[in-house]
Amino acid sequence: MLEYWLSSIQHPWLLALLILLGSYILEDAAIVFAALLSADGAISSQLAFWALFIGIFTGDLGLYGLGVLARKVNRLSRFLDLSSVERSGVWLENRMSTTVLSVRIIPGLRFPVYTACGFFKLSFLKFFMLVFIASIVWTAFLFSGFYAVGVMFWSELGLWKWILLPVVVILIMYGHRLIYRTYGVLK
Repeated sequence: MLEYWLSSIQHPWLLALLILLGSYILEDAAIVFAALLSADGAISSQLAFWALFIGIFTGDLGLYGLGVLARKVNRLSRFLDLSSVERSGVWLENRMSTTVLSVRIIPGLRFPVYTACGFFKLSFLKFFMLVFIASIVWTAFLFSGFYAVGVMFWSELGLWKWILLPVVVILIMYGHRLIYRTYGVLK
């Protein structure tokens, strides 16, 4: 039974699904995981890349949708200074392109900015196109970098690589928390 379970985990389409779902939970770790699995030959680089891209892209679109839903919560207005909120919406609308593209690389800002785009009902088509471009460039850049590193040394590590992978994921999670705390995103 255990052998069947382990062999089914190695199926490329199941790995692609896990990569896609993993990108919703911890995007950077999913990128590292996908690139290293691909470098190891467990999944094709094309399938791993597209699973990542679809997960990252749809996750960003989901943040926009969350903002649209938040606008419909009437009780929320009790906690907001509506004039400040409207000024923020105008500011974001005037700087939408540069803001949406730049927050892709700044940890901790995608959630508030992409959700705000939906909350302020900014152009979904423009948001869609900007997020598409940002997601494909970001995913290609990081995936190819980690894939190249993985091809250079990953197969040489033998069984140690499966111990090293969770360590890398934990270091990424710790790095995110450190960045969030340093820049005041998490209090």
